Amino acid sequence: MAAECVYSPTMNFPLHEPHWVNEAQLSLLQPNPIVRQQLLSNGSLTKTIIQHCSGRFRVEVVRQGFTPIHQSERELLGLRGGATANTRDVLLHCSEPPWVFAHTVIPHYALHRALRRLTQLGNRSLGAVLHSSRKMSRDVVQYARFHPQHWLFQQATANLSTPPTHLWGRRILYRIDGDPLLVNELFLPQFNQ
Repeated sequence: MAAECVYSPTMNFPLHEPHWVNEAQLSLLQPNPIVRQQLLSNGSLTKTIIQHCSGRFRVEVVRQGFTPIHQSERELLGLRGGATANTRDVLLHCSEPPWVFAHTVIPHYALHRALRRLTQLGNRSLGAVLHSSRKMSRDVVQYARFHPQHWLFQQATANLSTPPTHLWGRRILYRIDGDPLLVNELFLPQFNQ
């Protein structure tokens, strides 16, 4: 009889990258029922936050520009090594401190087509634009538990006065007119308050 494979945080994954799983594997990461429900939500995360905010919702752009793409992002987007992308890091606030850190990756080649307008959002929410588009479809959705050694954890918690021991998050591969963009969403401690 084959031995059952059990997930362990010490398994051999790159130190800077979490272990991404699909919905069928999510129980391996052992999220509590509330976190599981948040991760599996199909609606707009922006809309969810706005509904709890009484008009205090805002988007804070932390950084935006052209950067190299991390290996797991390249693989999911189907890009070769050395590819660059327009990346956008934002904090979604309902109040202080922020509730969600979002990291968006748009491949360089897609900026010449339908996705170009998404680089000019300023302090507007990407989620509101995506979920109002009739040409948008969700493709791959993956989930992870983030720890301090992971690069997204480090970016998400850089401005927090007291970083947590771990964060939960997901990444969703969207397509607009066939062009891909990848959105990572990390739930900060305030999200569960």
